[in-house]
Amino acid sequence: MATYDVTGPSAAGARPSRFSAGIRTPYLVENVIDIAAINSDAGTATGDVLQALDIPAETLIMQAGMEILTQLSNSVTVDLGITGGDVDNFVDGDAKEVGYSVLTATANLVVASADTLDVLMLSAASSAGKIRVWAVLCDVSGVDETDRNTAAQHDG
Repeated sequence: MATYDVTGPSAAGARPSRFSAGIRTPYLVENVIDIAAINSDAGTATGDVLQALDIPAETLIMQAGMEILTQLSNSVTVDLGITGGDVDNFVDGDAKEVGYSVLTATANLVVASADTLDVLMLSAASSAGKIRVWAVLCDVSGVDETDRNTAAQHDG
């Protein structure tokens, strides 16, 4: 079991600059992972973790999922989630067929500190396949976390 950072070139912690007057806009991020290019072109082993998307601190993951673009090899199943948390929060045991993965009923996960959205390779090794991982995110960090109320207002 190994962990591979396949997030690609990114500015970790960066968010789109769509902030105006306290209004936040959700945004889509995605990454295509070529399984055959991992581990010196040997592919993945059972239990490998593929760090697919960088998630900035104080971000709401509104929903996330996978699209299998090219079928994975063998009897592989995959999970999608936060490995340090719920490893199958968004996809649980996808059976590698081409198309969109069935999403779990779970959504709306707040990531307090920077993390990655991960694909967990289950059941078997895979030397082929391409997976597109996507997530709809929204920045929920405080804009102005200063208490502007007076002590009298708190005591009232």
